[in-house]
Amino acid sequence: MKKIVAFISSICICSSLVGCTNNGSAQTNISHNTFDEGKAISMVIKDHPDFPSNPSDTETKKLSTGGPKGSTANVKFTTKVEKDGEAIYVVTLAKDWGVTINGKYVKSYWKYSVTPNKVTLLNSIDNDNLPKSMK
Repeated sequence: MKKIVAFISSICICSSLVGCTNNGSAQTNISHNTFDEGKAISMVIKDHPDFPSNPSDTETKKLSTGGPKGSTANVKFTTKVEKDGEAIYVVTLAKDWGVTINGKYVKSYWKYSVTPNKVTLLNSIDNDNLPKSMK
């Protein structure tokens, strides 16, 4: 009888220890292996801190332009993200100056492909110099 009680107690203790270990490691693996749009955005905006970390937000900042001293424009900064495959996102940063200079609307953008280990610039147009040339 003592052997049976000892055997059952051993099984219960082992089962409870293995159960705790498996649950803990499974949760850890899931959190470390999750790559989502939020992580993709954060990888890009660490080098572009003026842009919002949430695609539904727009940051508006007053930036100086050329022309009379003290001239400014309300510049809108937006972030857009699209899924482009398993663990691949395309993050686009847009900077809209809201002005037209010499018939050209001033907007800049940078488009990146983002994987868990790499950020690659796909395409960009930087028109930020145009507002500085205003007279």
